[in-house]
Amino acid sequence: MKLEIRELWEELKFDLGGMKIPRLDGIKDKKLLLGGGNAKGEVLFIGDDPDLFEDENMRVLPGTSGEFFIKLCDLADLSPEKYYITNISKCILKWRELSEDEQEVMKEYLDMQIALIKPKIIVALGPEVVAVLLREESNIANVRGKVYNWEGGIKVIPTYDPGYVKRVRGVDGKKARPAVEFWNDLKMIKSEL
Repeated sequence: MKLEIRELWEELKFDLGGMKIPRLDGIKDKKLLLGGGNAKGEVLFIGDDPDLFEDENMRVLPGTSGEFFIKLCDLADLSPEKYYITNISKCILKWRELSEDEQEVMKEYLDMQIALIKPKIIVALGPEVVAVLLREESNIANVRGKVYNWEGGIKVIPTYDPGYVKRVRGVDGKKARPAVEFWNDLKMIKSEL
């Protein structure tokens, strides 16, 4: 990573670390994280799930949506060298739990991350992320599996939230429609690379 980009990453981490979110006061695990993985990866996964990763080293807790998601990426031959994972909220709160002002600040962090990573593909994991990136509320079932051209020639591929897919699979099995479609979306991401 070039020195200038590395310095910008460090500034971004420092700035995020000093951010105050009142609803996090008194919460034991109130860490704010930019994400984890390869910051030069071709794919940027953006979710709204604090269980996608535990730290910058991509550690995940057993049984979480993060463990499930990373295993599926491995099976789809999307190796960790190819991607970076982040959340739109950068904390243990979900997007809808943030105030409008907090959401605006988080959008700025996300825009900076995208500018620094310069991915070829952004994968929007769930409806909240789709709404932020494509600036429209959409039923995820209607937009998933499509490739959208986004700013700077970046492709955006909407798909289901891994936590949702994990829950549906747990109830309806591996052949549940969202599980099959999510798997197909991961294979499509691989082919787009």
